[in-house]
Amino acid sequence: MASAVSGIAAEGWSKSAEGDTARSWNLTLGYTSDFWRNVEGGLATGSAFIGNAEMILVVEGSPGGFRSRIHAIYNNGKSFSELVGDTHVVSNIEADRASRLLEAWMEYAPFSDDRSLKVGLYDLNTEFDASEVGGALINSTFGIGLDAAQSGVVGPSIFPYTGLALRGRWRFDERWLLQGVVIDGVPNDLDSPRQFASLRLDADEGELWVGELEHRTGRWRTVVGHWRYSAAFDTLDGLTDGTPRAAHNNSGAYGFVEGPVWQSGERRLLAMLRVGVAEPRFNRVESTLQAALVLERPWLNREGEHVAFGVAYARNGRPAQRLASADGDALLREETVVELTWRVPVTPRIVLQPDIQYILNPGSAPGLDDALALGLRLELDLTPH
Repeated sequence: MASAVSGIAAEGWSKSAEGDTARSWNLTLGYTSDFWRNVEGGLATGSAFIGNAEMILVVEGSPGGFRSRIHAIYNNGKSFSELVGDTHVVSNIEADRASRLLEAWMEYAPFSDDRSLKVGLYDLNTEFDASEVGGALINSTFGIGLDAAQSGVVGPSIFPYTGLALRGRWRFDERWLLQGVVIDGVPNDLDSPRQFASLRLDADEGELWVGELEHRTGRWRTVVGHWRYSAAFDTLDGLTDGTPRAAHNNSGAYGFVEGPVWQSGERRLLAMLRVGVAEPRFNRVESTLQAALVLERPWLNREGEHVAFGVAYARNGRPAQRLASADGDALLREETVVELTWRVPVTPRIVLQPDIQYILNPGSAPGLDDALALGLRLELDLTPH
C-alpha cells in the first residue's frame, strides 16, 4: 500500500534553534479523510469513512551533515475494500486502526543530498518505486505496484507497517542516480500488530533488499528496480499438494517511465507507464501494468490542481490459481481498475478531491459483478503558522 503522506502543508512550520542559525525544525500536521460509496457490484453496496492523521517533524542542518525525521500517524481503521472485495485497494490511506510511528530515521549527507546514508524506521515507498505522476491518483497501486506491495509476510516496509532499514544513495551526475536499501523482512510484530513501532530484528525473518537505478533525460525520468527477500518462503505449489516446501528467491522487478508530453504556459500534461513482475511461486500476482495521465491546472489554474486518469492491471500467476482450485475456490486471471480524479485546492489549508473508480473482476473472484466506487477526499493543513 502506498504511503499516506499528505500533499499539503509541505513547508510546515519551522524555527531556528537558539544560538544555532544553521539548524531548523520543520513541523507538519495534517488530516486526510475519505468518504467512499460502493454504488454497485463487489461484495456489497455500502459506505465507508476513512480518516488518517499525521505529524511530521524534520530537523535539518544539524552539525556534521545530519538530518532526522519523525513521522507519526493515527488511522481510524475503517475498510472500504471489504465492501468492494478488490485486490488493488481503492484508497491509499486504508489501514488497520492504530497509532503508529511510521518513520524515525537519521540521514548522513556530509557533502550534499546526492550522496547519503539513512538509518532507522523507514518507509520504502518514499524513495523507491515512487512515481510522481502515479502519486496524483488515490488507488494504492499507483503509489507502489501491487507486485511489490503484496510481497513478504505482511508486505514490505511501507504504510502502515515499517521496519528498521539502512539506505544508501549515490548520484553520479544530473542524469544517473543509484540507491539501495536493506530492510527488516517482516516490518511488524505478528504477535502485537497494533504496537506503536516495530524495532525488533529476527534472523529467521531475514531481510528485504531493494536496488534502484534512475536515469533522467531532459524532463523525462526512467526508473528500474529489483527486490529480493533473504528468507525462505513456502511455495504455492507446495501448499497446493499439501506438502509445504520452503525455498529462496522470493523476488521481483519493476520499471517505469514518466514525463511531460505537452505544455502550454503553466499547464502540463504528464504521462507514466509502469510494469512490474513478482516470482509466481511465492506471490499471487505475477505481473502488473499501470498507466496514468495527469493534467495540471486544468480549469481553475491553481497551484496543486490537477485532473488524473489511471488504469491498473494485475495478472494472477498459475500457482495461485491452482492453490485456489485445490481449496475449492476459483481465481480468475486478472483484476483491472480504472480511476478518474480531480484535486482542487479550495484554500491554502483545504483540498477537495472527488474520485471515481471502476473495478473489473474485484478480487479476481468469479461471480462478483464489477464494482463502481465514488469517493471524496478532504485534506486539511493543521500546521500552526
